[in-house]
Amino acid sequence: MMRLKNTLLALGLAASLSACVPVLLVGGVAVGAMVGSDPRKSEVIKTDFDLGAKISSDLIDAWKEKAHINVSTFNGVVLLTGEVPDEAAKVRAFEIAQRQSRARKIYNETVVSVPSTAANRLYDTQLTARVKTALLAGASDTDAVHLQVVTERSVVYLMGVSRPDISESAARAASRVSGVRQVVKLVEPLTGY
Repeated sequence: MMRLKNTLLALGLAASLSACVPVLLVGGVAVGAMVGSDPRKSEVIKTDFDLGAKISSDLIDAWKEKAHINVSTFNGVVLLTGEVPDEAAKVRAFEIAQRQSRARKIYNETVVSVPSTAANRLYDTQLTARVKTALLAGASDTDAVHLQVVTERSVVYLMGVSRPDISESAARAASRVSGVRQVVKLVEPLTGY
């Protein structure tokens, strides 16, 4: 079991590192990958990575192995996904993220539940890959696609910056991928890049 956990961790980290996307985890594999180009300046990418690392570290200190919380960041927007033991933990996770002054917006999509299994997380990783493929295959202008795909419990979160027509098209394409329960758009309008 430990070997499977380490393998899944390595796969998740390799996927996030190869896409140069700041995706962090607490107690499990985070599933996130960039689709298209990344319009952020290198200092913004670093700031996002540092922001996510700090929040993740604080969450680990708060719960150790009792929660599975992923922290995804893009352009100062923070997404918390995963499972927490109770409603108080969900509120506390938001408060921990909120302490970071560099966070412009925080979306707390954690759910009160037992932590997901390694099999659940592997399935989410597979869904992310299929969604990325669908987004790129359906994109009329791949240079305009600046989206991070995060999958948790078969729910796909689209983060990033994009033109409204591109983000709508991406959401439709993601919703048609078999196994996706829901698509949540956390995409900001593309300006100033």
